[in-house]
Amino acid sequence: MPALNPPDFMKLGSFFYTSAWIILTVPALKAATPLTSNDLVAEALHRNPEVRFYESEISAARGGRQTAGQRPNPELSTSMGGMGIVSQVDGIAWSATISQVFDFPGRMSLRKAIADCDIELAELGLRQFKAQLANEVRARAGDVMLLRRKEAAARSVRERLEALVSVLVQRDSGSVSALLERRILEATLLTSDRTLTDASKAVREATASLAVLCGRAPSDPISIQAVSSSFPEAPELGVLKQQAAQTNFDLQQKRLNVAKQGLKVDLTKSERWGNITFGPYMGGQTAGNTQIEAGFVFSIPLPLWNKNKGNLEAEKARTQQAEALLGATLRDLERDLAVARSAYLAELDALSRWRPESENQFADAAQQADEHFRLGAVPAATYVEMQRGYLDAIDSLIESRRNAWKHRMEIERLTGTALTGESITPKLTHR
Repeated sequence: MPALNPPDFMKLGSFFYTSAWIILTVPALKAATPLTSNDLVAEALHRNPEVRFYESEISAARGGRQTAGQRPNPELSTSMGGMGIVSQVDGIAWSATISQVFDFPGRMSLRKAIADCDIELAELGLRQFKAQLANEVRARAGDVMLLRRKEAAARSVRERLEALVSVLVQRDSGSVSALLERRILEATLLTSDRTLTDASKAVREATASLAVLCGRAPSDPISIQAVSSSFPEAPELGVLKQQAAQTNFDLQQKRLNVAKQGLKVDLTKSERWGNITFGPYMGGQTAGNTQIEAGFVFSIPLPLWNKNKGNLEAEKARTQQAEALLGATLRDLERDLAVARSAYLAELDALSRWRPESENQFADAAQQADEHFRLGAVPAATYVEMQRGYLDAIDSLIESRRNAWKHRMEIERLTGTALTGESITPKLTHR
């Protein structure tokens, strides 16, 4: 084997180093691929165990529909015994009957209709859960993105303060003014530590909640693609009410329950007549001579004493309860829509006062204050006030956007549809 020159060794070492770095980092890069809110929603719908529960409810309701459409099995009854006639030879007496129970006309159709309502309620429950889960995931994802920006701003201020305090310690002149300036900055650094800690805790809490919704472990990191959340203008309250009256899941469920109770009242009315029994019979005896008898059996209960009034009154009362719940749900929906829309418009009004370039200007001013303080052109009070003002302004902006996002998600949950249109607020910059 030929000897390798030192440059060859260097090339070979560089090759192995590069290959090892690629092997080690490619999975990490793949794992850290930023996800959109739609990706997180799809993951949550796929992994959330409660989805399986609602799907099983639909299967159970369909099984009930099959049962409601089946007739009862026919019944076979037989009897056999001895029979004796004076001065005649004893013999055997027997009889056999096959009877089929039939529902009163229209009763099976009512049971099928009630079972269909159960299926529709189960399917509506699944759609409602999926819509609410998607709404919650989008709300949490937007919250995580905004809180991370708040954390980044707090960390940048803290890092500047920490670096500046370390520089002042190194060039301490021993004067009283220099000592006081250092103490001011150290106190501000401790305050910024508290701000950064609170921001980090909020990020971890929001990330853990989002991870659980997506079916992950609470400690799993989630990389979310940075996108600007939009805040379109909210329609008029009357338009929102009309939309909610058609697509709100709670209202649809209450309407179905009212319709289902109406069917139960009709079914209870028909049940006072009982079931119809019909079938052939045959009997015979061999005492003295052989006799065969055949015919048909028909029976129906006569509602003379038990007219099923108690059950009928109970079902009518339940119908009134279902109608009252529908009215209460509609009233609460109108109230919640008015509150959510008013809060959303208030946050939009606060955000409309921000110029698109305001965030960059505050960040640049905080950086310039740091640079000029190091040069001695800015006093410590101005420097501290600028850093604090930058954090307060960013905190106000992000909290307004978080609240606006929360109220927007609430409006979409109440109406069952997404708000559309151009965003009327300045976009959060990404630098």
